[in-house]
Amino acid sequence: MEADMGRHTLPNYSPARPPAIPLAVRSPYTSAWSTTAKDRTSNSNDVIFWSKRMVTVDGTSYEYLGVGSQSLPTLSNLESAVPLRVSYDSSYSNFTYSAGPVEITASFFSPVAPKDICRTSISLSYLTTTAESIDGQPHDVQFYGDVNAAWISYENNFTIQWDLYQGANIVNSGTPANGGPSSIYSWLFYLQQQYLFGEEYQFPQWGNFTYPSSPLLASNFTYQSGFSVDLQYNYAMQHGLQDIVDPRFRGSGDHGPVFAFVHDFGMVSSASVLYTIGSVQEPIVRYLYSMGIVSLQPWWTQCYGDIFSMIAYHFNDYSTSQQLAYDFEAQLKADVDAYYSANMAMVFSDSGPTPPILYSNGSEGYAHGTDQYGDQYIFDPITAYGFLNLNNFTGLAIPDVAEAEAYYSIVALSARQVMGA
Repeated sequence: MEADMGRHTLPNYSPARPPAIPLAVRSPYTSAWSTTAKDRTSNSNDVIFWSKRMVTVDGTSYEYLGVGSQSLPTLSNLESAVPLRVSYDSSYSNFTYSAGPVEITASFFSPVAPKDICRTSISLSYLTTTAESIDGQPHDVQFYGDVNAAWISYENNFTIQWDLYQGANIVNSGTPANGGPSSIYSWLFYLQQQYLFGEEYQFPQWGNFTYPSSPLLASNFTYQSGFSVDLQYNYAMQHGLQDIVDPRFRGSGDHGPVFAFVHDFGMVSSASVLYTIGSVQEPIVRYLYSMGIVSLQPWWTQCYGDIFSMIAYHFNDYSTSQQLAYDFEAQLKADVDAYYSANMAMVFSDSGPTPPILYSNGSEGYAHGTDQYGDQYIFDPITAYGFLNLNNFTGLAIPDVAEAEAYYSIVALSARQVMGA
């Protein structure tokens, strides 16, 4: 692992270090990416995140997504998790961190299933976070995860409303989330004043943002909405939430509201949580035909019905979606391998049941040398690009990555980008 000029630890990238890593990418309005330029990681250097994630291990909280801790007073029990590895393929982006005696893996999963119109029409993406003990001992583990109101509007003074649902029923503030391990709880927030088919700075002016989760195997599951600093500070100190729905609707710039869940697993050797996130619009598009203009509903309404039925189907479809993504990834790898059969391309994937071989491409730090084809290159981590021509900085190159691996990387990321089109 390398370190940037601020001495932040930088991860190893596999199969190569791209300019940006796809996170939740499912539609034009659910398209979040994390840049690697200027040595940014997911929890350092002011990376822009609309979500904050912490895991608490034996009383110490480790921040692994976002930099919300920078807004908090210095706390002896709050640290940044140490980035170890970043890997991706046509459906997954996996971020692995060290958090004291456990290893944390946050997996953003946007399955590519081109032959399945119903699943492809769903604009929600999966996020799983897994904690694994690395010392062979059980540990006291809690997960904190929130999303903030900046997902819904560019303007921070537009009033936003929100509700928490269990299934299709509104949860009243103060009601414990004790519906059972399979119950799905969903934060839905939306602009108070909506403009159908309006858009501002690539933000939709209608519809809602949806953030579901479920207790699963957690021994205690809590929720809360409110001022981000208050929730994150109180969680760092108490490792739980208060089952409160903030009654004061407001814009994202007014005591920035966030919408949070906490999963408490107690003493465990491993634990995992599942979230889904995404922007949902109904209707989705205006269609011009010979009889005039008609507003069309998203295709998923034909398959699943209302939004709550769609949320439940998607959440419970996680395992099946994994298999579909694995099948697509296997075909993609086979196609690339066949194209480069003369060179026996070594292409690895993160959608399979076993982790890929770590492919350290040397691009984590500044590099200057000769590539496998005898051409000189430079790689500058500040821009996250490499160039073949040292004089005018043209001719993109990724040092020490075979052509088949570079081609696979481009195609895999392109598949993710298409899902956001």
